Amino acid sequence: MRIAFIDFKELNNTVKAGILLTDEHTKPIEFRTTTNINIDELQRILYGESLKEVLYKERFAVDLANSLKEDFDILLTKEKNILSIRKEIGKPVGYIRKFDPFKALDKHSHKIVNLAGKFEPLVLTISKEDEKNLYIFSKNLQKIYKNFNLLEPFERVKKALEYLST
Repeated sequence: MRIAFIDFKELNNTVKAGILLTDEHTKPIEFRTTTNINIDELQRILYGESLKEVLYKERFAVDLANSLKEDFDILLTKEKNILSIRKEIGKPVGYIRKFDPFKALDKHSHKIVNLAGKFEPLVLTISKEDEKNLYIFSKNLQKIYKNFNLLEPFERVKKALEYLST
């Protein structure tokens, strides 16, 4: 299973995004990044709360996912609004987060656990177009989660973005 992990980094008044494609052992296959996009105060005021959604989704996520030369099975993100790019990239999109026992799971979500207790439980929420494959993706990710922390590649993306910005 090939997984693309996309994450974003805000540095001062700029935002940058990166995507890391890995194999089932989270070994890197391909990495892509955007250039820095400057965000001025007027843009922050005019876009308000929608700035992050518009910027991450429209300016970064679709272009980065489509720029990968290698194929992938699922794009994982820690930003729920990225789920809506499913149609634009033609691939399943999953929102992954730490499990919160106080938040109910809907029909598009499934809990992923590390049976050895090595990592915290996670929740995978899949784009609605792929809800029939939720269990398959969850099962495959749980196999990977047995040995590899599925949140760790996001940290690699952030560190790479910081490194490239210095």
